Amino acid sequence: MKFNYCIYSLIASVLMVFAACTPDEYEMGKKTYASEDLVQGLAFTVTPDASDPNTIHLQSLLSGVTPLWETPSGRSQATSLDLELPFEGEYEVTFGVETPGGVVYGAPYTFTVVGNNFNMLSDEKWSNLAGGVGKTRKWVPIDKDYGIGRCTGPIMYMNPDDVKNDGSGSTDLIFGSDNWAPNWDPGIQSWLVPEGDPYFDSYMTFGLDAANGCTAEVFRNDASGGTLMNGKFTLNLSDSKRPNITFTDCYSLHNAGFDEVCSNYTQEIKIIELTPYLLQIATMRTNSEGAWWIIWNFISEEAKNDPSIIPSDDIDVIEPSEVQLPTIEDLETKLFTTDINGVTYVGNEMRFLINDEEPYDWMWWNGGSSAWESVVNGNYGTTWAPAAGSEIEDFELVLSKSGDTYKWDDGTNSGNLIIGENTLTFTDSSGNPAEVTFLTATGDSRTVEVKGSEFTVLACDAASSLQIGVPSSTNAKGDVNTYLCVNLDYKPVSDNSGPTEIAVDASKVEVIFGDGNSDRLRLQFYNSWGGANECLDITKVKLKKNQVLTIQYKVLSGITWNEGAAPKTVIMENKIGNSFEDDCYNLSYAANFDTTAGATQTVTLTNTTSSTVTFETDCCLVVGIQNKGLATVEMNEDGSPNVTIDIVSMTIE
Repeated sequence: MKFNYCIYSLIASVLMVFAACTPDEYEMGKKTYASEDLVQGLAFTVTPDASDPNTIHLQSLLSGVTPLWETPSGRSQATSLDLELPFEGEYEVTFGVETPGGVVYGAPYTFTVVGNNFNMLSDEKWSNLAGGVGKTRKWVPIDKDYGIGRCTGPIMYMNPDDVKNDGSGSTDLIFGSDNWAPNWDPGIQSWLVPEGDPYFDSYMTFGLDAANGCTAEVFRNDASGGTLMNGKFTLNLSDSKRPNITFTDCYSLHNAGFDEVCSNYTQEIKIIELTPYLLQIATMRTNSEGAWWIIWNFISEEAKNDPSIIPSDDIDVIEPSEVQLPTIEDLETKLFTTDINGVTYVGNEMRFLINDEEPYDWMWWNGGSSAWESVVNGNYGTTWAPAAGSEIEDFELVLSKSGDTYKWDDGTNSGNLIIGENTLTFTDSSGNPAEVTFLTATGDSRTVEVKGSEFTVLACDAASSLQIGVPSSTNAKGDVNTYLCVNLDYKPVSDNSGPTEIAVDASKVEVIFGDGNSDRLRLQFYNSWGGANECLDITKVKLKKNQVLTIQYKVLSGITWNEGAAPKTVIMENKIGNSFEDDCYNLSYAANFDTTAGATQTVTLTNTTSSTVTFETDCCLVVGIQNKGLATVEMNEDGSPNVTIDIVSMTIE
């Protein structure tokens, strides 16, 4: 299998035209128009180029409004633009405007292009798509790993907020073979496009015909017998880095199950890879699951019938790595390792609970990055990853050992456990395979059931979390490349009840006054961008949903409060409340500050989000003391505050 990389750009731009009137400009003298005002010759012009009638010049004649064009090459908001139409025939342009009174369109204007200009077809994308003038090319859904396009099936998924899938956060999807990467290649999945689905007998045939222009024959086979459509297409190459295709009287091929997933399969569909043997198209998911790029993968019929025409030395191709199962060193010990009040122990019994924030996931092998990656990726609770029932709250898996014997008990069944290098095999007391059902999640569209007798360990973070899964899909070589996993948490073990203590070295907490704001007084515990990072182990500051972080501190000296002052104090950070001076003191959890010298101050922060919040990266954790106009802060000669403090405690409960 080979990988090709591309980028696409989704740019929403509005060009407001405020041009001064000239003798050659038609000014209608008003900002709101009726449809009958927007006619050719008055509101806009459509003019063939004097030397090349296949180039059509479009020009808005209105100022003070945003033009809205619908053309054979797609939509535009430019004041003027040129259309390149290589084939003769009748075409339509619709002109509209965006005004304070709303959007108004005129009637379509029809014009005729006389003669063909095949010089406009010099870009290889034309011949790659349709074979050349007087020819056709037929495209069929990819049904296995042909070693092209970073795909092993007809559909892939790509994160619109990170189209390179490398953490760069790029949203610009530009045509090319090394500029994008899927965040999931599901291969052939029973709940997407299963093996043997009628969709695999579908096709798109594009043609460049001197008499009929750009032709598109689309056949979509489905359970009802299929639909044949004969239409036209327009390939827009005005921006060579962002080519798109528009269909008339047909649509971009997709399977029946995705009819409602994307709202647009006809207008300005993004082509993100195109060679004589590979076509990849991106459509934006618009259903309730949220915006996401869906990539449709096609192979040319001639390449499917004769794979030898696919070049083996494609310069923009990267060979993916072979599937590699994670190595879990000393799994037997890790499974029985726990943390009791900050001290690590290896015990004889361990209890596991299902993670209630993301109980399950599909982990797939990304051969490009050589890593196992999440499919759910924060989208738990959507139609394709439905929420599990409340019964997961009562599930508890108990693993125990006695010498070299391991046992399991899930509250319903029990038996012996075999621990392999990175596998857990559940048997009954006689050694026969015993099936363990961890959870069932049922939604409107699908049901997910995590069960099995042999599980592969994808991750084991001793005393924290355990991820085990059963095979979900295989690649062309038969290697398992996706596992359906249950996410388990170690049940906390403690020899006493109460909150988790976070050790803080008060001498290393920074007291900040000023720093660009002369009225700001802060106790800085942590700052990803520098400061106070040695006063505590920030990796321990991890709040599950609804957990509370409590900090108690004292100000021993250095602040003189005005008579009658009623200041507040609050925990400030950018993960939950995300509010800083001075608005932070209006937060509901801002506490009253006791101005008595040496009084214990208590501030709290509750994780009101739906997931665990960590304070390890790209964050700050500080306590603010409201002093603006309320107090005098003593200063040292070097400009630092002469304020002494003591940290009583930092706890999580």
